[in-house]
Amino acid sequence: MNPLVSKANFTADDWGMSPGINAAILEMAVRGLVKRVSIIAGSPFVKHGLDELLKVPGLQFGLHFNLTLFPPLFEEQQDAFSPFMDPVSFHYKPLWKLNWIWISPFHRSTSRAAAFDAFKGQLEKLLTLKVPISYFDGHQNVHLLPGLFALIHPELVKWGIKETTIPSPWKLLLSRKIRLAFRAFRARRTARSLGLATRPFWRPSLRTLSATRKVHRKITRSKNGIEILVHPSVSNDLEGYGIRDRYRKGRVREYQALTQLLRTNA
Repeated sequence: MNPLVSKANFTADDWGMSPGINAAILEMAVRGLVKRVSIIAGSPFVKHGLDELLKVPGLQFGLHFNLTLFPPLFEEQQDAFSPFMDPVSFHYKPLWKLNWIWISPFHRSTSRAAAFDAFKGQLEKLLTLKVPISYFDGHQNVHLLPGLFALIHPELVKWGIKETTIPSPWKLLLSRKIRLAFRAFRARRTARSLGLATRPFWRPSLRTLSATRKVHRKITRSKNGIEILVHPSVSNDLEGYGIRDRYRKGRVREYQALTQLLRTNA
């Protein structure tokens, strides 16, 4: 592979959401492009291709903490009913409801207990599957919920997890994601106080990722290497499994762009 691409640290999110997503991530990992994989422990296809993924040399794995998709794991349900779960579908509620529940004083004690149980259960699930976890992040950035880092810190210490990823607050401000930007600022301060390493990352737009010269330029200008966040899939199969996702077609186009990047650097 071209040294330019080797310098970049591609991280693939959402392992386990569908066979198409797993197939794309596995292919990119085997071909040396993806260096880190974030796994949704409670996803229906978490085991699909996992044995092959774990055999890829030098690959790092992270817990993609989830509170907005799929039913909660049995391991997450300790003694209390999760306020994040829809009582009819038994799936997690969407992000906007999660945010409301988290800030509501009426749900403060139950939401914190449920979030801790969820993190602990999801982490234990991956460890049961013999996945070595070196970092954590969050699906739809749920790991940035105020107070969550301090809440889960005992589990991080217990299992030796010392790293997380936090989006750039300044870039979030420029993109008008004001609430998420303030959460990122706060999360960075908390992470430092807890001794957690934070890794900056770049999530290129689909248009930028498809323009290989722009990707090359970004990698070249990075002195210590840059983490590039991607969400590829070989097929648009999420809808067929009834999984809600607004980026279904974009995932396929990301896979095509990454394939082209590998082709131009062969």
